[in-house]
Amino acid sequence: MKKIKILAGCLSVLLYATACNSGNEKQTAEVKQAAIEPKKVVEVTVMDPKEFVQKAATGGMAEVEMGKLAVKNAKDKEVKSFAQMMVDEHTKANTELKKIATKQNITVPTSVGEEKTMMMNELKKKTGTEFDKAYIKDMVDSHKKMLDLFQKASTELKDTELKNYAATNIKTIQMHYDKATALESKLNATSSTKMNNSNMENSKMNSH
Repeated sequence: MKKIKILAGCLSVLLYATACNSGNEKQTAEVKQAAIEPKKVVEVTVMDPKEFVQKAATGGMAEVEMGKLAVKNAKDKEVKSFAQMMVDEHTKANTELKKIATKQNITVPTSVGEEKTMMMNELKKKTGTEFDKAYIKDMVDSHKKMLDLFQKASTELKDTELKNYAATNIKTIQMHYDKATALESKLNATSSTKMNNSNMENSKMNSH
């Protein structure tokens, strides 16, 4: 009986030692694998302050210049009112941006750039409802781009003052975008109604 107990005890010790060795080998393998695997690097995107100032300034100046044009040439009263708001609020935002950029020794553009100039030249060729629709479409497109720019700048800029400027103006740009989108829908709906009425009139005349 004693021999059997001793053999059983030895077997238990052997099994325990094997399990320990197995565990140690597993841990060693995990450590080796961790050493082989490359560490994951979290990339932090940082926006160039000069790039932000350049894009925000040219965009803001374009809003003012196109707004002035729309105040004179727009047919729809709501479009005229929207255009005046663009002139007033973007002039204020542009002045604020220039002050911050000057403190940071960043040169502010003095013209709207080639792309915006071409857009304005095309707009000048239009009149009446055609002008209103083209102007508002430009406003929807440009404010969508500006909103994306300012949202990125509010998180990616390192400069605290420019970062705060971007964050503060997001709400205003979103409001401009929403108003422009609503006006675009209204103008398109009005044009569609007029076209349908015109088609109905033509049908009546042809039936007679």
